Amino acid sequence: MICTTLFITILFSSMSARNNQLNDVGDVGWFTSLDLDEQNRPHISYYDHTNGDLKYCVLKEDSWMIQTVDSSGDVGKYSSIALDENNIPHISYYDESNGDLKYAFLDNDEWVIEIVDSWKNVGLYTSIVLDSENYPHISYCDFDARSLKYAVLDGNNWKKTVVDNTAIICADDYFCDYTSITLDRFDNPHISYCDIENYDLKYARFTGNNWEKEVVDRDGNIGVYSSIVLDDTDTPHISYADFTMSRFNLKYATKNDDEWDIDIVDAEGDVRKWTSLSLDGNQTPHISYYDYTKGSLQYAIFKEDQWIKETVDLEGSTGCFNSLQLTSEGNPRISYYDWGNKALKFAEKTENTWNVEPIEEGTNPNFIDQEQLYCSGYSSLIVDDEPLAQSFTPSYSVLTRIEIMLVKRYNPGGFTVSIRKELDGSDLTSVHMDASEIFEDLSWKHFDFPDIEVDCGQTYYLICDSDETEEYNMYYWYFGHHDPYPAGDGWIFDHNQWAQVKISSFPSLDYGFRTFGLNTSIPEIPTITGPSSGKVGIEYEYTFVSEDADNDDVYFEIEWGLDDKEKIGPVSSGEPVTVKHSWSKKGDYSIKVKSIDVHGAESDWGTFPVSMPKGREKIILSPLYDFINILTQFFDFFRMDNQC
Repeated sequence: MICTTLFITILFSSMSARNNQLNDVGDVGWFTSLDLDEQNRPHISYYDHTNGDLKYCVLKEDSWMIQTVDSSGDVGKYSSIALDENNIPHISYYDESNGDLKYAFLDNDEWVIEIVDSWKNVGLYTSIVLDSENYPHISYCDFDARSLKYAVLDGNNWKKTVVDNTAIICADDYFCDYTSITLDRFDNPHISYCDIENYDLKYARFTGNNWEKEVVDRDGNIGVYSSIVLDDTDTPHISYADFTMSRFNLKYATKNDDEWDIDIVDAEGDVRKWTSLSLDGNQTPHISYYDYTKGSLQYAIFKEDQWIKETVDLEGSTGCFNSLQLTSEGNPRISYYDWGNKALKFAEKTENTWNVEPIEEGTNPNFIDQEQLYCSGYSSLIVDDEPLAQSFTPSYSVLTRIEIMLVKRYNPGGFTVSIRKELDGSDLTSVHMDASEIFEDLSWKHFDFPDIEVDCGQTYYLICDSDETEEYNMYYWYFGHHDPYPAGDGWIFDHNQWAQVKISSFPSLDYGFRTFGLNTSIPEIPTITGPSSGKVGIEYEYTFVSEDADNDDVYFEIEWGLDDKEKIGPVSSGEPVTVKHSWSKKGDYSIKVKSIDVHGAESDWGTFPVSMPKGREKIILSPLYDFINILTQFFDFFRMDNQC
């Protein structure tokens, strides 16, 4: 048993207002899914990445009401939501801790949770829809069998079917191979999905007796991030991404008799992801999607024989995991994830104006400082003896983290990002990630290192290096040309020296990157005082103190060991905080603590070694054990002597 007691009174405030729900949650809003009730109120399911929880929110009386649906392990990825005729939410999602497909619905203000499928590792890329009797239908991936599956609640039992076991629909990342399901007027399911083995967009429909499957588009690398809807005549419409040559163009397909009509919606720039499709009352298609090149949420509508495209939100890297629904009047509403601010956001269009608001975000987001978003569609290899670099000029006094436009291919070694004042100088800060922590697809990869103070207006270097690389097992850093970032340049370490990258076809090359920062000072590393040894099960007092140069209040993030963590505060700069703590197991521990000011600037970790000796009982019991042995031998001898 682990016990922690705080010795100072700390007041926390919470907000539940229309325009903001601020929570100290860290990273929330992945895998959003949106549905609207009969009053056009938004209901959203999503994943709390920091805590590994499935969450749900609904807009009621201009306030966002937020609930945790499931917190039993790492649950909630690939969430999908549907409302029944009574506006009750039903959610399908993946339980990564157990490799299960799960389903939850709200019953009298209580969440009822069921395991739908638990055969090995199933439940990725879920999509849910309800039939005319309010029974759920779910499409999903069987990761081990690399097959598309379908489940329907038939009365009280889940009936599960393999739809396509000839197509590998699962890749080893979170971001590509989504399934999407809808029902026709006879409650028969229709599913769009990607055949990753052949990179084809495929379409499956149940006729009432069997599944019919066909290829929609096979011209290149096709079919990721698909979304399907049926019109009034049950004709399928599908939005999806074409990532031939890693460009990720947005495409749209609809079936005309026995042929598929395919249209390119957006091919400007390079990368579009996470598509979501909806039809209005006039059967006009509306699509939301993420523009990777701009780092923005985009929206497209087909009007007067052409696609009209709009930017919805351009703040940071925003628009991932988007989900689109239309109101009864045909106005678009979108839930999505703001990667830059680690926040769940919501956008709605009224007349000709987009209104954007955060629903749930961390209390201390840091802000984008420098960025180069343009991607020409080409990249440079990062190999273990030839690191790459990008120079930049910060305008914020504290550098907190960076993002780079990166692809991992197959199984390279670990990856290190560091910041230097000189190319050949020492690292000011750095972070190393194992290859297993880095997704394969082309996306912004996030590297959060210890915060450092920098000189505004001075040149710094972002260095990227790999531990080990072999043929095909490499990292690729994508770039833009024609000097897209005038305040810096791309560099390569070649023949034991740094040189500016110069390629005849791509003059003035700059790599894709973002830096995040704050205009504040970094708090001092906390001091820790308390006993350095003790006994298991007994509480001991530890005191933490940190000074902030701006006299800002600070939080303390404490790690006790054994995966036991807590965050306390805020408290005044320089004010001691005393906490009681006990350990349940013997061993050597290192208390770790860092201070975080109210703006989000973080100190480095302070450490304090603590020992709960393993050998104490042996030392105490050993003399007694020896004495008992002597007595036993004496009485045994005495007994033998009497018997003689």
